[in-house]
Amino acid sequence: MDNETVRVGVDIGRDKIRFIEAEFWNGKLTVTNVQQYSFPVAFDFTTIGDSKFIPRFAEIIDKACETFSQKAKSAFVSIDRRLTIKKTFAVDKKLTDEEIRQHIEWELEQVLIAPRDEYNVGYEHSIIPMGKGDVVVFVAVRKALIGYLKEIFKKSRLTLETVDLDLFASLRALQFAYKETLNGLTVLLEFTRGGVGFSILSDGRYALSSEMPPVVDGKDFYSLSSAEMADILQKEIDKLLINLRDNLGLMNLNRIAVAGEAADKALLNDLEHIYPGSASFWVDPFATCYKMLNLESQRLIENYPQSFLACMGMVL
Repeated sequence: MDNETVRVGVDIGRDKIRFIEAEFWNGKLTVTNVQQYSFPVAFDFTTIGDSKFIPRFAEIIDKACETFSQKAKSAFVSIDRRLTIKKTFAVDKKLTDEEIRQHIEWELEQVLIAPRDEYNVGYEHSIIPMGKGDVVVFVAVRKALIGYLKEIFKKSRLTLETVDLDLFASLRALQFAYKETLNGLTVLLEFTRGGVGFSILSDGRYALSSEMPPVVDGKDFYSLSSAEMADILQKEIDKLLINLRDNLGLMNLNRIAVAGEAADKALLNDLEHIYPGSASFWVDPFATCYKMLNLESQRLIENYPQSFLACMGMVL
């Protein structure tokens, strides 16, 4: 947690914003506050850039701040991966950093829909010891989106410190809570009203990801039965596993971790039926940390712990 005494993680979703306030006490992470609020309007490309919504978003942040410690000054924010351009590709293990950057710039030329200088671009080079290659994932974020977030936080009590993708924040939280049990291949499924996120880790390291929209074949995904939902999920998971087998030589799914909101509770049984050799479980990002919470926060993490995965990742 660097040198911060108190840290506030913020996860900005399409229709909700979540907060976790945490401290390091005696070298141990302690969660002291958990909050969740609905947005008055969707935080998406229909509202981003519209100045009239800035005070409304800032007001929600300040409402959350009313119960935070006075030491809470900075916000570490994750945003929806669907607001960015993201691509993953396999690379030879002998590639240098300069060669990787050149490859990324070439890939950007193929996918960007506006001039390159309108984007902030970051990347991660994931070393896959058991793979025949390694993995690079890059993310391009519109500078206008970052500017909009800065304007929101300028109107609030908190200073915007860092912006990250919910994808990587969620993986950090998963690695923190289950670091001893992520051997082999793990699929993380994250359910939101904006769709389903798929992430695959190899021995706890990022390997591949994709997204599914909330409407599939003309049907609202969340109106399907758990069995129908599992069948659709299987198609996407199998496609990702084939990609990993062909590009990295990785096979054999070990576990399926389920997080987010709005997922059917019967889904785990259906997934275990489809993948009998894999364990399926609901993610609890608070499983290995200390907690000193008020009653409202305690109820939130008892009823919806899996919804705070990305938010937890931003305090780590």
